[in-house]
Amino acid sequence: MDLKKVFKQIFICFISMVLFSAVLSGCSDAKIEKEDTGVQTETSIIDGEPVAVKESDDALTDEINQVQIENTYVSKSKDFTSYSFLCPDGWELFETDSGSRVVLKNIDSSLNKTESIFIFVDNLQNNGEIRTDTEILSAYAGMLEDEPTAEWLEEEVIKIDDDIVKLSGYKYESKLFGKDSGNENLKFVCVDYFTFLRNADYLYSIKYIGSNVDATEAGKTFKDFLSTFSFKGEAEGFKEKGKNSSVNILILGDDSGLGRPGGRVNGRTDIIIILHLNLDTCKGTAVTIPRDTWVNIPGRGEGKITEAHAAGGNELTVQTIEEFSGLDIDNYIITDFDGFIPLIDFLGGVTIEVGENLSDDFSGCYLAKGVHHLNGEQALALCRNRHRQGDGTTQPGAFAREREAAKVIVALLEQKSTFERIVSLPLFINYLLRYTWTDLNFIDIFRLLPVLGKINSSDIDITTIPSWPQTFGNASAVAYDKESTAELFEEIKNQ
Repeated sequence: MDLKKVFKQIFICFISMVLFSAVLSGCSDAKIEKEDTGVQTETSIIDGEPVAVKESDDALTDEINQVQIENTYVSKSKDFTSYSFLCPDGWELFETDSGSRVVLKNIDSSLNKTESIFIFVDNLQNNGEIRTDTEILSAYAGMLEDEPTAEWLEEEVIKIDDDIVKLSGYKYESKLFGKDSGNENLKFVCVDYFTFLRNADYLYSIKYIGSNVDATEAGKTFKDFLSTFSFKGEAEGFKEKGKNSSVNILILGDDSGLGRPGGRVNGRTDIIIILHLNLDTCKGTAVTIPRDTWVNIPGRGEGKITEAHAAGGNELTVQTIEEFSGLDIDNYIITDFDGFIPLIDFLGGVTIEVGENLSDDFSGCYLAKGVHHLNGEQALALCRNRHRQGDGTTQPGAFAREREAAKVIVALLEQKSTFERIVSLPLFINYLLRYTWTDLNFIDIFRLLPVLGKINSSDIDITTIPSWPQTFGNASAVAYDKESTAELFEEIKNQ
């Protein structure tokens, strides 16, 4: 079995990416303030209860114990064995599905320096062909083969609860475009640690992700956390949980490219999709917007919505979409013709059902009705093909093309098991950035982690705005029902 090829089929990013500003700012602050006592303590597990090892003053020890009680988290799932741990002081916690997904984030994280710990629990039956310890570790290691800056950290054998496990990790150089950095190209060292436990038929994967952190300090932080992890006892959880929210991601397909006149510059957007994800329910809606929709472009008057990107780049495009939809766009991901093909190929292709026979010389799309596994070139041809009748679920022509593009993006979620989607983060983002423009940063990725490990294509509804072809002056464009469109986006806001 070629684990590398299997592993590369992950999609994150997009959504994928995985992968995750608006959400964190709306979350409840779970930080616990405590005076510095000057006393250094160690933690241990006694009958499932995290406690402090007494060193001197009883009053100080009682105070420390109380803080630990307040920081105790216990999962409450009926499907798998519950677990407990101590949330590090000064970190916030977010939970999905009674503990099947838990994200802990250092509140002191900034744009450049971040720390997060992610726990994901899943039935081994959902791991595809990756079942044994060797296969799990090989899958984790496989991502490094395509990252030239990656460097393995020394593997350790540690004890978690009653289990002896391996702690693996690597560091690498990351390149991100920070939303708050003026789109300046950021480059810094990141650290990734991974370990896992088995209990009954479930795999408990635990992952540390840090950016701009020292590898030794990161390892100590992670091991200190793991020392409090336990399956024992029926302890009560007291740790306050942050509230999840929703996120809106704008996905654009730009018609520029190295092989086209003008090269990789701001082109018109052939594909416009707003992806709304509810981080609590792990469900979402993808709304396609016809590229010729006649809208107001701020500062420029009325025109086709596709022209906003060519006229004012990412900033004007986001501004136009926000005014049109009434939604706040949290992040954007843009790819062009040059980027789409290698991205799909890196992910191992995409399996999609085509609803009609297609034969188009302009796009190079030749597909019979039915299920196909497409490589990057074939997927691009499908997304570009607008000379078509439609399969009955949408109007013909460009309307059908836009829905097909949304189907391709959503279908990428089905290419990997839950374990494989998660374990590749955040290294996959490095590859993503070679072929896309995005304002996703590490903080955004962290907030998306629970969704990226849980959501399936069946959890995302694909829809479009009610619209029809119409001429505006001398321009052949698309008109839309303003009242119905406003109702659609208002409904999405409340999801």
